[in-house]
Amino acid sequence: MDRFVLMLVLACLLLVAPSARAHQVPDLTAPEVRQLVEEEGALPVHVLSRIEFDMQHLPGSINIPVTEVAASDALPADRERPLVFYCMGVR
Repeated sequence: MDRFVLMLVLACLLLVAPSARAHQVPDLTAPEVRQLVEEEGALPVHVLSRIEFDMQHLPGSINIPVTEVAASDALPADRERPLVFYCMGVR
């Protein structure tokens, strides 16, 4: 099971990392995420499966698997609201 989770996290990082760098998306520390959520109303978006979301997620976050982000209608209508996409990786 641990090997499966590790492979899933690595796959998530491989999917997200290239596009994040192309769009100049910064890596954030946990305190920086907390500050964004508390002070700017940022929405944390958990990009792993519903199973991982149910096992562990940030309070107040929503779940949109990385393969569904582009077509999801769960993202806020307010395009100015900051979003923080995260998974269970090291970053």
